[in-house]
Amino acid sequence: MKKIYLMRHGETLFNLMDINQGQCDSPLTEKGIAQAEAAKNWFQNHGIHFREVYCSPLLRACDTAELITDLPLHRSRELKEIYLGFREASPNSDNPLFPYGDYFVKYGGEDLDSFAHRIVSAITEIADHAEEDPVLIVAHGTVMRCFLRAIDPDHRDPGVPGNCAIAELQYEGGRFELKQLAVPEKAE
Repeated sequence: MKKIYLMRHGETLFNLMDINQGQCDSPLTEKGIAQAEAAKNWFQNHGIHFREVYCSPLLRACDTAELITDLPLHRSRELKEIYLGFREASPNSDNPLFPYGDYFVKYGGEDLDSFAHRIVSAITEIADHAEEDPVLIVAHGTVMRCFLRAIDPDHRDPGVPGNCAIAELQYEGGRFELKQLAVPEKAE
């Protein structure tokens, strides 16, 4: 059995402005930095000391991971947020309701099913090949939302987890189980 912690990055300028980020980037806000520091404290207070750290190569995920740990980061392109094509950096209010299927394909982006397959494959590969646990994976909101739906299709869709939300997962025999979804104090 392995312990995997899947976490969303801290608040960014685009989160604050309610703008689609997708695979474009915007910097962490002061609140986003404080959220990452609160997550670091949460891990320390729960006696969690990571052996390996993986993250999306997008700066908001890397910056969050670097605020939590001094371990070297294993960057994985497969952990990137969904690609929105020409809809990147557009207002979130223009998006259809989730799940939006292939809506972004007409703008040159990814369809939701292909994205979910990419994410589940990437996280499963990390869990299969991690030499030691616990493992931290820092990624994005839609990554977490789609992954949690994929591992438990009967689970009620909680929406996009808040910034620096932490999904504590147990991995054994090729299966993930969500143990808890936590939002560290002061990270809201």
